[in-house]
Amino acid sequence: MFYSSEGQTFVDDVDRVAFVVIDYCIDSSGNRYNITINEDKTTYLKKDWQEACITHFKDAELPQSMKMLDRCWQIVYYFVNSKYKTYSLPEEDREKCTIFHTGEYRYIDSVHYDFKIVRRKNKQIEKSLLVKNHQVYAIQWLDDHIYTLETLKVTLEKDKDRIGDLMEVEIIELLDGDSYLYRATIKEKETVFFGVIQKVTD
Repeated sequence: MFYSSEGQTFVDDVDRVAFVVIDYCIDSSGNRYNITINEDKTTYLKKDWQEACITHFKDAELPQSMKMLDRCWQIVYYFVNSKYKTYSLPEEDREKCTIFHTGEYRYIDSVHYDFKIVRRKNKQIEKSLLVKNHQVYAIQWLDDHIYTLETLKVTLEKDKDRIGDLMEVEIIELLDGDSYLYRATIKEKETVFFGVIQKVTD
């Protein structure tokens, strides 16, 4: 599961999830430059919040910067409707989630649109169709609507510290029959993020 993010802010002026996407580059000394809002991918349009994200990013530490030299990157800030902070899928809908246990999927957002997700019985593979970037996870279903993803393999050097991370993913809302809204939690890192996934084929 793609999670290059600075976490989420709960608001009441989005339907589900919106994004502020920041483009930036790292020079040969590990310093950030060309820090700008990506207007094409950003869907949360309040300028004061966009400026606050820029300020937060500039002030935040970037522990993996020395593994990111001489390249440009993106960071994502999530804005989530506050009702989803503790929202859970109604019990009568949970059995319907078995259709999501295998198949091919994609993210429904402006940020990760280029990723293809292949979900098998015991593994999930996510691969970018545009750049050399893929991740491999061990998947285990704890309930019809809850699964864990353990990071087994990543491509980018800056993401190597994620190997061994264990995410718990809960399907919290069913959308249009072939899509769902999820809440993912990495307890060891106190990280929570949200998104929408759509099934493409069985």
